[in-house]
Amino acid sequence: MLGKVARTGVAGTWGYTAPDGKRYAIMGTAKGVLVLDLSNTASPRVVDEIDGPTNTNSPDVYWREMRVYGQHAYIVSEHTNVRAGIMILDLSGLPNSVRFVRSVIAHDGELPAHAVDIDTARGLLYLQRFGNGHLHTQTMHMHHPVGGPNQGSIEIWDLKPDPENPTYVSTFNKGKSVHDMTAVGNFAYVAEGTAAGYSIWNVENPAAPTLVVRWSVEPGHFAHNIWPSGDGSFVVTTEEIPLGLPARVWQLNGNAVPTLLSSFKIGTGTPHNVVMEGRTAYLSHYTEGAAVVDLSNPAVPRVVARVDTSALTGPDMAGCWGVYKFPGVPLMTCSDTQNGFHLIGITGN
Repeated sequence: MLGKVARTGVAGTWGYTAPDGKRYAIMGTAKGVLVLDLSNTASPRVVDEIDGPTNTNSPDVYWREMRVYGQHAYIVSEHTNVRAGIMILDLSGLPNSVRFVRSVIAHDGELPAHAVDIDTARGLLYLQRFGNGHLHTQTMHMHHPVGGPNQGSIEIWDLKPDPENPTYVSTFNKGKSVHDMTAVGNFAYVAEGTAAGYSIWNVENPAAPTLVVRWSVEPGHFAHNIWPSGDGSFVVTTEEIPLGLPARVWQLNGNAVPTLLSSFKIGTGTPHNVVMEGRTAYLSHYTEGAAVVDLSNPAVPRVVARVDTSALTGPDMAGCWGVYKFPGVPLMTCSDTQNGFHLIGITGN
């Protein structure tokens, strides 16, 4: 552990490397969005905490996720009051300041979103949509709406022409629950929530995505998160419900159903989210903290590092919510729902 910053109502985290090479962290809090200067790794400095929407559906839980494109951050939440929608922050004033630019309303006219991802190479933002337009019609997953098995979609927005004024491109994966997605190059990988499955889409033409393959997991499992290896040969998935399920590793077979290669978890905990760099998985593992798993042989996962950020134990949804791995350096962040921000130096064997 290198440094900590205490906060409450914590959710997602991400990172930003400025043009001068300085590193910053972004994290969701009860107030809004915390931006930290990591120049002193032992004592991260709070640059700003920008107000965001706060009318949560569940006491003390403020779902926020964020991504970065260029010198701008894009933050979504499930809340609908002040600055709701896709919050855009200008990071070009760092290390001195952060500027709130505006909030963008999704193409379907609704403000909440549970997840966002950005293909930084192409400048395309992918926005999770709940379903048929109104929160009161949507099913609830652990106090937050994700849409029923036949509800949901993903919107694509183009950031390249003007990062402060995204342009709507298209909507795809209509009529399926969507919880999360990861976009890399010509493919979008989708975790289909209450639909208990995953799908991969060809988005070479973002105006007309096409389905490559869809596969199911056990009925009643909640398909939570999916991320491809660096070479695109396999994906790692997490299923948050029932509590205590392991992460799974799937070999991709083109348009044929993927092959299950292995599964893994730590102790009695529940893996929450995974991000990949090459053939290494970085996990937020709720009560078990943050973990690093070597998948150089994806059939034989090997835990090589772990930092337990929480005194809690068991499969509950508390502890390390999200992680971010800074590319090419042994440094990652963890957002712990009870304990706040953690900066972690990665060591392992």
